[in-house]
Amino acid sequence: MNEFYFPDLSEKIVLIYLGSRTSEESVVLEDVAFQIQGDKIFMVGRIAEGTTPNDWASGVSTAIAWDRIEQYLVFDSLQEYMDRVARSYSEGNFH
Repeated sequence: MNEFYFPDLSEKIVLIYLGSRTSEESVVLEDVAFQIQGDKIFMVGRIAEGTTPNDWASGVSTAIAWDRIEQYLVFDSLQEYMDRVARSYSEGNFH
């Protein structure tokens, strides 16, 4: 039997880059967990407040297929995420 290790991201903010999207189309989730749905692994959570245009999706639950995730960054809080984003714009570091 295969056993998988999934990190505990339940109280973290996770910035997700998907292989099929540009870096500007990243997804920021809170209350993240892993689920197996239909024999596939998904990262599930809610869209973090202040991370979509006009907050139209704030608080909405979503699931992202694990095999579509290219990279993810973990932040201790939404404030840490926002501070780092603000710093990147104020320093002119656009990568």
